[in-house]
Amino acid sequence: MEKSMKYQEYVIYPAAEELDLLVEELSAAGLDQLVIQDPKDTELFNGDGTGTNWNYIDKEVLESVRNNPAVTFYLAMDETLSERAASIVRRFDHKRTVVDDEDWLHKWEEYYVPVRLSPRVVAKPAWRQYEPKEGDIVIEIDPGLAFGTGTSPTTYLAVRLMEKYVKPGDRVLDVGSGTGILSCVAAKLGASHITAVDLDPEAVRSTLVNVKLNGCEDLVTTGISDLLNDTEDCGDVICANLLAPLIIKLAPDVPAHCQGRGLFISSGIIDTMEEPCVKAVEEAGFEVIDIERDQGWSAIAAVLKR
Repeated sequence: MEKSMKYQEYVIYPAAEELDLLVEELSAAGLDQLVIQDPKDTELFNGDGTGTNWNYIDKEVLESVRNNPAVTFYLAMDETLSERAASIVRRFDHKRTVVDDEDWLHKWEEYYVPVRLSPRVVAKPAWRQYEPKEGDIVIEIDPGLAFGTGTSPTTYLAVRLMEKYVKPGDRVLDVGSGTGILSCVAAKLGASHITAVDLDPEAVRSTLVNVKLNGCEDLVTTGISDLLNDTEDCGDVICANLLAPLIIKLAPDVPAHCQGRGLFISSGIIDTMEEPCVKAVEEAGFEVIDIERDQGWSAIAAVLKR
């Protein structure tokens, strides 16, 4: 019988007003596979989270999500936190425990429920039931190694802009694809082809799983790329749900990968970094045409000036 692996589980308990900044700091420190327990997420689907769609989730779990913000991440037993990450963790109440792989790979499933990301798009964890409303675009998501199911503001802000601007027949380039949720959204909005790239091989595997779940594997090509450095693909729409420093780094390279309308949708921008990101996008030759904002985060839609 194969012996299960053990992992280190870190759970950090910030105050509600500190949660977004904590996620930003951990991501910048290289810990980007986070399970985020955010009380605000209970409001995304049915206002205050009391509607029938929340019947899929255990009441005790729901109350925990509502009342106790937390961020969880995992390390292999032989990994150690970088000094930068360790200094972040030490600022908060936290706990470290050792867990078996089968425990941590599945226990977070109870926290995920269907979430409406935009007027038409609903992200549904693959193991949950959901009765679509007329006009709904339902995205099936299996988060894999804790990439999340789309409840993050950075994801649904990007999805809202995609719903507004992606047109049938567009070619889309998804930079930093993660679970592949934006690629799946693009496919169901009528894109003719999507290239999804990520630097993390696990993200590429997760994208492949999810495009198959959504029946759009024939439309999506995946690959490993450090931002746009290792791909020559182009798109009518380039979407990037990353972090503000990466958006600023990416922006100058985007025009060379634009075709057609040359639309650039960027998300993962904490509000204090919105202005620097807008500046970087404009200096790269784009005109900002729309900004979506929510919960201290921003997403930008911009079109290349010819």
